[in-house]
Amino acid sequence: MITPKLLALDFDGVICNSVYEGLLSAWRVCRDLWGLTGDGPSPEVRATFARLRPALEIGWEFPVMVRAILDGIPEEALLREFQTKWCQQILEKFHLDKKDLTRRFDATRDAWITSGLESWLGVQHFYEGVAARLRAILNSPTPVWVITTKEGKYAQLLLARNGVSLAADRVWGKEHARPKAEVLTTLHRNLGVAYRDIWFVEDRLKTLQSVEQRPDLADVGLFLATWGYNTPAEQAQAAADPRIHTLSLPQFCADFPAWLSAAGGH
Repeated sequence: MITPKLLALDFDGVICNSVYEGLLSAWRVCRDLWGLTGDGPSPEVRATFARLRPALEIGWEFPVMVRAILDGIPEEALLREFQTKWCQQILEKFHLDKKDLTRRFDATRDAWITSGLESWLGVQHFYEGVAARLRAILNSPTPVWVITTKEGKYAQLLLARNGVSLAADRVWGKEHARPKAEVLTTLHRNLGVAYRDIWFVEDRLKTLQSVEQRPDLADVGLFLATWGYNTPAEQAQAAADPRIHTLSLPQFCADFPAWLSAAGGH
């Protein structure tokens, strides 16, 4: 049976769906900027934002995407050209500054966490079957590490809420401020696990490609979580890449050999 000796997992987009937390934080920023009303956007905007989430790379972009949706920019155009065209156009149209948006978005999220942590945690949900699968892996010989751009303490809280007991030192959050490729190198060095025995699951194709660019990481198993924040075009690109296995949620929730089946890409 083919199994990893170390499993490294991204958090948002692999374990946890945090799209509505990001949207509601962005909505609060938009209310301040443009005088919008209501505790949240319409169901239509919510659904559109969820479909467009793969186009977003960093928190300050979330309010920009909400504004683009409200301005009626076609969904296909935003999915295809948000990073290269529409984001900058919205910034210029409304005289917005990236640093100011970053400050506003982070401050808004922090205020929500401070005033209502349970509310903030409550709008983030684990993908179906993931918690049970993690509990099963944790009862196996394969150690699990979470590598995330989320603050580690919040990933830890969400894991605990979903019945997953993972030691704090197994969660590497944004407080470490290190690229994920470097974290994989550190885990290899500190734990003495061969690169070929490390499997890394991530929903961002760009992140997997950054690992690919490292010759020392050439033997790490790379998996694109297709249920996360990626597009059909990115999934097709990953499927054509001999280094990357495309992984469906049912495969993830099955035993490790299923991860390498034909349905997984390679």
